[in-house]
Amino acid sequence: MNTSLAKRYAKALFDLAREQGTLDQVEAEVRLLDEVLHATPELANLLENPAISDSELAQLLTHSFGDMTDIVLNTLLVMVENDRASEVRGLSRYVLDYINDYRGIAEGFVTSAYPLSATELKEVELVFGQKMNKTLQLKNVVDEDVIGGLRVQIGYTTYDDTIENKLTRLERELLNA
Repeated sequence: MNTSLAKRYAKALFDLAREQGTLDQVEAEVRLLDEVLHATPELANLLENPAISDSELAQLLTHSFGDMTDIVLNTLLVMVENDRASEVRGLSRYVLDYINDYRGIAEGFVTSAYPLSATELKEVELVFGQKMNKTLQLKNVVDEDVIGGLRVQIGYTTYDDTIENKLTRLERELLNA
């Protein structure tokens, strides 16, 4: 997958949706597209199969996603027409990134030893959202290897305040002393 190509199509789709005032609908449809591609690896594999003709792919996409807005469906069809069907899988992620950035939202994960309550998760979102000057939407991931503390990953930035990380830093400091 050529990420720069998927990003270009995503940017064009985002710009059109913003101009037409359909960001919410396009966001929902791109999330659905992403869910379908992840839940149906056979479909994702067909998009990457060079033995499948463009007309067959266009027919498949029209049949599968024909209820979507014209700009989403047409973006998919243009990608097929330009021999970029293999980039469809990355389109969703980049469109959502553009939409979230436009709205000042960042998505991420908070890893903990146990499931966080809704209140605890909201508190983590507020604390780290203030640091990043964005509204955060975090998903809680439970990792039983985490003894205690939290690891927050937002984009390419990780804040690791787990006990394991603190012990590793302490060990390094003691060895270097």
